[in-house]
Amino acid sequence: NTLSRQAYLGSPSTLDYASTKGAILTFTRGLARQLVKRGIRVNGVAPGPIWTPINVSSLSHDEISHLGEDTPM
Repeated sequence: NTLSRQAYLGSPSTLDYASTKGAILTFTRGLARQLVKRGIRVNGVAPGPIWTPINVSSLSHDEISHLGEDTPM
């Protein structure tokens, strides 16, 4: 499943997005616990900031100019 660090931050400017990513995170963890006895792995990947139209609609110009600065890769 594709996650986001927003699932952990709960940003007020992207509350709907953060909420859905939080739900996917909880689903992923629960499914992993449910299937572990069968030897099935369930993974979630949070790739870091990716430029999308949601950035322009939910972030200020200053926030956009610093997007990804705290990401080591």
